[in-house]
Amino acid sequence: METALIVSVAAWFIGAFICGLCGLGVAIIAIPFMIWVLPVQEVVLISCLTLLGMMVGMALYYVRYCSWKIVLWMALGTIPGSLVGILILRRVSSSLLELIIGVLLIFCIVGLQAFQDRIKIVPRVRYSLGAGVLGGIIGTCATIDGPVVGLYGLLTGWNPQQFLGITSVYFFLRSLVTCTVQWYSGLYTETIVTYSLWCIAASLIGFFLSIPLLKHINVSTFRTIVKVIILFSGIMCLVKAFI
Repeated sequence: METALIVSVAAWFIGAFICGLCGLGVAIIAIPFMIWVLPVQEVVLISCLTLLGMMVGMALYYVRYCSWKIVLWMALGTIPGSLVGILILRRVSSSLLELIIGVLLIFCIVGLQAFQDRIKIVPRVRYSLGAGVLGGIIGTCATIDGPVVGLYGLLTGWNPQQFLGITSVYFFLRSLVTCTVQWYSGLYTETIVTYSLWCIAASLIGFFLSIPLLKHINVSTFRTIVKVIILFSGIMCLVKAFI
C-alpha cells in the first residue's frame, strides 16, 4: 500500500474517531495530513466522497435523535447561502475570507467561554434557517460549515445525542448534494473512488469505536470538545489566510 493511501486512511480513522465524540472535526483533522501527500484537488474530492459514506453510517445510527424540523430548515437555508457564497468568492479573495472567518470563530468561542455558556437561544425557524444560510456561505467560501452548526448547537443547548443526530443528518444531506454535483461534472476518477472507499472503511471503524466512549462523556465535557474543535477551525483559517 502506497504512503499517500496509508496517510489518508490513518487521517480519516483519527478524524472519524474524534467526530464520533462530538459530531464535528473529521475533515478539519484529516485534510491537513492529506495535503502533504496528495494534490489539494484530489484531497477535496476524496474528502467529499468519504464524508458522504461516513455520514451514512452516523446518520443511520443517530437518526432517532434527529430533530427533523431543525435539519430541514438548516438544509433549506444552505441553498441561498451557497449562492451568496459563490458571489462572495467572485469578489473577495479567499485569504481575506479565511482571515475574517477565523477571527469570527475565535471571537465566538472566547465569548461563549467568557459568559460560561449563559448565552442561550430558543430554537426557532428563523434561527435554524439563519444557521443554514451562514453554513452555506462559509461552506462555499472556506469549506468549513461545521463550526457554524456547532455554534448553533451550543447556543440552543442540544444534548450530545441530539447534537450527533442533527449534525450527521445535516452533513449527509449537504454531502449528497455536493457529491452529486461533482459526479455529474465527471470529477471522480478511479483513483479518487479507490482512495475514498479505503477512507470510508477507516472512518466507519473510527466512528463505531468512538461510540462506547461517548457513553462516558458528560454534557460539560462534550461541549468542551466541540468548543476546542471550533477553536481549532478558526486557527486553521488564520493559518491558511497567511500561507
